[in-house]
Amino acid sequence: MTAESASDVIRAPTRGGPSALLMSDRQGFDRRWHAPHLAAVYVPTALDQAAPCVEAALRAFGRDVKVTSGRHCYEDFVYNDGARAVIDLSALNQVGYDSARKAFFVDAGCENWTVYRTLLNGYGKTLPAGSCYSVGAGGHITGGGYGLLSRLHGLTIDHLSAVDIVTWDAPGRQARLRHVSEASSDSAERDLFWALRGAGCGNFGVIARYYFADLPDAPDHASLWTLAWNWTDLDEESFAALLREYADIVATMPETDFALLKINHVAAEQIGLIYQSVSPPGASAAQHRLRVADTIRELGLRLNRIAPSSPLRRPLGGHPGMMSSLPSSDSVNHLTYLEALQTLNGSGPNQFGKYKSAYMKKGFPEQQIGAIYHWLHMVPEGLAAADMAQTLLQVDSYGGAINRVSPTATSVPQRSSILKLQYQTYWNNDCPAGGPPSPANEAQAHAHLDWMNGFYSSVYADSGGTPDPARDPSGTVDGCYFNYPDVDLGSHARGDVDDALRLYFLANFRDAPRNLVAIKRHWDPMNYFHHAQSLPVF
Repeated sequence: MTAESASDVIRAPTRGGPSALLMSDRQGFDRRWHAPHLAAVYVPTALDQAAPCVEAALRAFGRDVKVTSGRHCYEDFVYNDGARAVIDLSALNQVGYDSARKAFFVDAGCENWTVYRTLLNGYGKTLPAGSCYSVGAGGHITGGGYGLLSRLHGLTIDHLSAVDIVTWDAPGRQARLRHVSEASSDSAERDLFWALRGAGCGNFGVIARYYFADLPDAPDHASLWTLAWNWTDLDEESFAALLREYADIVATMPETDFALLKINHVAAEQIGLIYQSVSPPGASAAQHRLRVADTIRELGLRLNRIAPSSPLRRPLGGHPGMMSSLPSSDSVNHLTYLEALQTLNGSGPNQFGKYKSAYMKKGFPEQQIGAIYHWLHMVPEGLAAADMAQTLLQVDSYGGAINRVSPTATSVPQRSSILKLQYQTYWNNDCPAGGPPSPANEAQAHAHLDWMNGFYSSVYADSGGTPDPARDPSGTVDGCYFNYPDVDLGSHARGDVDDALRLYFLANFRDAPRNLVAIKRHWDPMNYFHHAQSLPVF
């Protein structure tokens, strides 16, 4: 297919104007993000259409072209005032095995649930990726990707063997689909493949397909356990003890196990722990259940010694959320692996939201614990307590197989962390998609955002207001996660984007011999692929 015939797969004429598009074409998953000036959507439906679509879009709209797969970006990197065209990869959604390349493949438009179900049911395999079902593989994998099997099998990028990516020759005005890997004969392509394992999100080109020469066998059995505590049963001392104990548990837990501590705002009335344990290879259901019983018994004793647990009153919020509560806090659900995926497979509703992140190499210092306790008891001025019921700090277990990879093997450098944090707050109102917010809506948003910024800067006061390892004398924090972008860390518009990118990539950003800035300069010197926190060319 030629570039000129790419219009065959464009749902709207390139000059048809916004009125020719669907309202949903302009909207991200987060209701904060909207593209009011969008004029065209390019939708490749097969791998050989990817390059013609990219070429047609860039020729027509230049640097105002954005790329999406699942629409879950936490910031307005795609859906914003400057977006004139979107390359929508959602129709590139195949998963399978390529016998010619001797590798499994996942198209960039696939959602997590499609990936899991196809790999499991078709091949008995799995990928250590995220649990939110509708997140697109395109951004999730290239941004690092992790999930409830990552302590056992590492990050998604640790299994990546090759990538099909469309790059852009700006002077020649041509797009080319390239297959890049460690085996590429061109050293620049090998560098590109390194960069795509952690930093590819909107920086170098349009990823169309991922390849995995080998993948882990899916576990047969999985058990889920939920424990909850009433905020009324926790004072500052017992709360601190609980956070310390959780960090100790994570540091020594089996790699088959993964935990998520959801520290909800006091308005939610409870905080909760989700614990998943999967069977090791060859273990029978009976053997798995016996091992889990011993683990849960020990954990229950350790945690209930600090504060009495209580039955979970409602599903735990945040990403991922429990789709339904378990029977009681003392019950363990023994499931097949597919059932466990389904139970934790929640992206939640479309709402307004704000997120921040942090990596931690060891447990919480006292100053951080005090700040967390204080801010999760605070209600912003202008909001009711109930408005904070969907606000939380989620503390995921990390480490295990992730820590056995060098910080320079991929562009993700945080290979010593044992905890990964996601700050989350959500709100909703009757503002129509893309409509101008009312003064009340604006005040509501500012209250949540100001509260979140205050919370975050207070927790990391000892390292300059962010989890900056260069300013942390205790050696606790280790930067931020690029897949949880936060423009408050720095942006091109403010002239401080380096501050954010150093937190995401540490020395891999621009200081290491093999660094992301140099690779960006080689592959996209005219900066066609850009957003508020994209890699600079210089």
